[in-house]
Amino acid sequence: MTDYSFKIIETKILQQPPPKNILYFPIGLAVLVLNKIRYFVLGYKSPRPFDISQTQQAIDYDVDVIKHWIMFLSAYTNNNVSIKDKNILELGPGADLGVGLITLHMGAEKYNALDVNNLVANVPDIFYDEFFKKLPINNETNNVTFLKEQLELTKSGKNDRLNYVCRDDFDISVFGENSIDIVFSQAAIEHFDDIEVAFKQLSAVVKPGGILVAEIDLNTHTRWLRDVDPLNIYRYPKWLYKALKFRGAPNRVRPIKYKQTLENNEWENIYIKPLTVIDKQYQLKCRSHLSREFRSESAQIDHLTILLCATKK
Repeated sequence: MTDYSFKIIETKILQQPPPKNILYFPIGLAVLVLNKIRYFVLGYKSPRPFDISQTQQAIDYDVDVIKHWIMFLSAYTNNNVSIKDKNILELGPGADLGVGLITLHMGAEKYNALDVNNLVANVPDIFYDEFFKKLPINNETNNVTFLKEQLELTKSGKNDRLNYVCRDDFDISVFGENSIDIVFSQAAIEHFDDIEVAFKQLSAVVKPGGILVAEIDLNTHTRWLRDVDPLNIYRYPKWLYKALKFRGAPNRVRPIKYKQTLENNEWENIYIKPLTVIDKQYQLKCRSHLSREFRSESAQIDHLTILLCATKK
């Protein structure tokens, strides 16, 4: 892995008007309260800003996720590693199994996925009908017929090479020691309640030399609020945020903590690249209004989304 390889991956600067700090604090607080109430009444419904019924958008999303993963993996390994013949694990696959089907279509030996909420159970048949129409025949092993067979096995609870697992305890160790070659995650790790437990379990299932590629969203997650105040969740002291937090809410873990936790669990060549940063003016005007733990330079509060790559020792 070299810094030069990552120059192909752009860091975007988000330009924001000066923050209305006095106003955004009570608005964000009200949103935290409402979100907690909504979670207990309705549960967790969708990880995306659009519904699975928007078929074409959902398919495009899956395709883009895979494209980014392959680009990140290629940059991190200098094109020396591909997903072909690899045992893949995705943490937090979200709304459908499109990503898993694409990895198998590209030659992965097996796709495993772990989630807390069984959102894929509600995917309409029309999604997969349209999805398969857009996949060309690959080869005798990974053609559309094979993928359809794997999907039906998974839907009937007879998981084979499309191994979707839903567990309330999110126990990563169920995949067995030293079984996984590559771990991918798309905007899911920021929802982990305890990253130390998660990374410890992850270290056990990943083979020596295995690779982690994860995109992590450090923004405020409420969709309209993140547009005007992306750092809103960092305004509140730990005790208050904890009181209003619900399962799946952003954990507010900053990049340095991810790096330290991976190092403590036998990972090396840890590389963190900001994919989106907040502009300097907004950051400076906002900093003194954040909770004290997020005001230091080490918090890297300008990082809104990051790419995290690492190798298991």
